[in-house]
This record gives sequence, structure tokens and C-alpha cells, in this order.
Amino acid sequence: MIIKCIPGGIFLTNCYILGDEDTNEAILIDPGEQIDEILKEVKESGLNITKIINTHTHIDHVAGVQQAKEALGVGFYIHPEEEPVLKALPESAQRFPQFGDVKVPRIEGYIEEGDDIEIGTLKAKVLHTPGHTWGSVCLVIDDQVISGDTLFAGSVGRVDLTGGTSMRELVGSIKAKLMALPDSYVVHPGHGPSTTIGIERRSNPFIAGDLLIL
Repeated sequence: MIIKCIPGGIFLTNCYILGDEDTNEAILIDPGEQIDEILKEVKESGLNITKIINTHTHIDHVAGVQQAKEALGVGFYIHPEEEPVLKALPESAQRFPQFGDVKVPRIEGYIEEGDDIEIGTLKAKVLHTPGHTWGSVCLVIDDQVISGDTLFAGSVGRVDLTGGTSMRELVGSIKAKLMALPDSYVVHPGHGPSTTIGIERRSNPFIAGDLLIL
């Protein structure tokens, strides 16, 4: 398995390339503002990107999707409950003018709870984890987790942005879906460094019970 992280943009958002070294097929996850660096990494890797998957569609995670679609000739897939957040992209661009003229990309299809995303001989399982947004998802492939802005090293995503629900629902999603995974699983978040399920289970204040969740 190949996992490449390309961080960048004003919010240091992590974009991931997830690939199968046996078939050279890969998917692109959350291409954001750093799209030039992302496309350069794709070209240098020699991997064949077959689709773009977004864990959610806040502007820092989706700003590069349209350019990536045009450059790679692939489709774009999100959870169906995430579509209203995507449609709010022009409003977000007004609040964050540094992103420039961001286009709302066309959706080619949807991913939902329990779906398997094929990447060559590999399969990534979709977990619907609402909280940060209505349609936030995480992807689990072997012992690796792409968590988007649901779970971070030592923290969790905000719920006061477009599409956010409640901290109770977010933490509930994490405990029900992610904390059900083995401690050894490596978590690759939408911002910041990687961690493990075990580390977060033991020390994340939102998960370990040190904080009152309203």
C-alpha cells in the first residue's frame, strides 16, 4: 500500500494519495489549495489516479478538486449528505478571499456507510462519521485510517463551521466507528501529524472522558 501526504495551503490541509503498488492505481483524497504541489506529486509518483474522494467539502479540502478533475480526467465522489456543504462553497469563498475564484465541482457519484472503494487490489471501507459536517466520512484500508477533520492527534474537528452538527454527535461518531478499531491502526488526519487509535483512546481528552461534551 502507498500513502502519500501532501500538506499545504493557509490551513495546512493534508491531501492524501492512497495507492496499490501492485497495480499502480490510486485515489486522491481531499485535494485542497495546494493543488500545484498535489499534481506535481501525482506526476512524479507515476500512479494512475482513478477517482477523487473527499472526506468532507469545506473549502480548504475541496479548493483543488475542479483543477484536479480537469488535469486527471477522473470523477469526484462524496457522501450524499455532504452536498449542501459543497453548494455553500461560493459563500465560503467570500469569507476566505485568499482562496480566489473557487469553482463548485460536479459530483460524479456518492459514497455511503459500508461502501468499499476499490483501489486496484485494495479496498477502502467507508465509515460515515457525522459531526464536523453532516456527510463527513473516514476511510479504513487495512490498518490505516484517513480521518479527515473528524479525529486529530489530541483533538477532534470543530462543529461550528458550515454543516457542523454537535460535539455530542461528533464524539459519538468517533467512539462508535473509530474507537471500535484496534489500537494499532494508524490515523491520518486532515490537519497535523498522524497518530494511532490507541493513543487517541488513551489520551485524547474528547475521547478519554476528560472533557464534558454538551
